[in-house]
Order: sequence, then structure tokens, then C-alpha cells
Amino acid sequence: MTIDAIERRVEFDAEPERVWKAVTDGRELASWFPDAGAFDLAPGAEGDFVWDNHGTYAVRVEAFDPPRHVAWRWARDAETPLDDGPSTLVEFTLTPRAGGGTILDLRESGFVREQDRQSNIGGWKAELAELVDFVAG
Repeated sequence: MTIDAIERRVEFDAEPERVWKAVTDGRELASWFPDAGAFDLAPGAEGDFVWDNHGTYAVRVEAFDPPRHVAWRWARDAETPLDDGPSTLVEFTLTPRAGGGTILDLRESGFVREQDRQSNIGGWKAELAELVDFVAG
């Protein structure tokens, strides 16, 4: 049984290519999301996201369609191989906004524990606010 997904929409004045770089370039991603991360952006590529205060989380790229859609699956538990525990799928879809700018739709699905979903609701609120600031900066 899966729990409801998290869905968020954020609008940017920046063009899609700028937002795309912020959500896919390793250095830029580490400026607003994990403290560090390493993986290739190709379907099936595996790597890690690292948070100094939370640990290392396994990640695998599931879809990569520049500059419109990227999806990764990540482990819900730190220090756990991706296929050895629960995981969720995070998807970023970018759409050019009429008149300029970008609409980013985030969807995280596949939760099996409500406490994980609740934790990520607050987490995405904070992380997406950091993304908005980063892109605007």
C-alpha cells in the first residue's frame, strides 16, 4: 500500500534552462538541496545524496529528458542500499511560463510510511524555498 504523493508547484522568473541547471547540475544542486551529491545524469545511473546532519542516501536516476523532466528514486533510510528498503520517486517537470519564466512541478510518490511523507512535506517546503532563492540570486 502506498500513501498519497507530495505535489508542489513553484514559479520562477528565470527561463527553463536556468531552473533546469539548478535541479540537475551537481554543484548547483548541492547549493540548495543536499550538502553533497554524486551521480551521472543518465537513466539507471546511481549515486548518493549526503547531508551532514542526516547521512548518505542512495539515489538512482529513473528518467532524464532535458530540459523538461528529471526523476530519481532515493532510499528513505540513510546508509541503506536503494533496493534494501523503502524508496520514493522524486520528479521535477519544467514548463515554460506564458510571458516568460518557468513553472516547476515537483511530485514525490511511493511512500509506504506516513511519517516519511509528513517529514518530506516540511522538507520540500524548505528545500524549494532555498531553490527559489538560489535561482533568483
